[in-house]
Amino acid sequence: MLRSIKMGIVALGLTVGSSGAYWGLVQYDGNFHAVKEGAFYRSAQLGRSDLHRVIRDHQIRSVLNLRGAHPGQGWYDEEIAVSQALDVAHYDYGLSAHRFVTRQQIAEVLDIIRAAPKPLLVHCKSGADRSGLVSALYRLADEGASVEQADRQLSLIYGHFPYLMSRSKAMDDSFWAFVSTQHFPSGEH
Repeated sequence: MLRSIKMGIVALGLTVGSSGAYWGLVQYDGNFHAVKEGAFYRSAQLGRSDLHRVIRDHQIRSVLNLRGAHPGQGWYDEEIAVSQALDVAHYDYGLSAHRFVTRQQIAEVLDIIRAAPKPLLVHCKSGADRSGLVSALYRLADEGASVEQADRQLSLIYGHFPYLMSRSKAMDDSFWAFVSTQHFPSGEH
């Protein structure tokens, strides 16, 4: 019995350690991913040189910051400076990963996405929760992806962990509330 408990603790430790290592790797890489190659990308908050590289390498024409405007903070001022230097349109729309996103907010974010020059880079702090929600909404509302395909943007692959004590479940709740209000022709979603 004691041996089984020890083995269980070791297995749990290995699982948690592996998950932590994966999360660290995702964040180290900036959590940068193509949602739709050549049109829509998502990431964590990128530093000056990484943002410059991503804009150059993917010909980004606009950036949507889901952290909201924060003039005077280094990360924000750097992002604005890089955007201006590279003639990239910049949009701010503040969302919280811990608060339900209303239908009105979703409509406003989707309007920004539709109007923004493409390719578009959408980011939040870690690129997991708010960026995941907005990527899922984009896939569903603008790409015509199925609900299941769109929901994959809110997954552990991108560091989204809405379990245990995490309050980021608000992003999942917001997505599913939006889905419940939509009327899809049969067989499409």
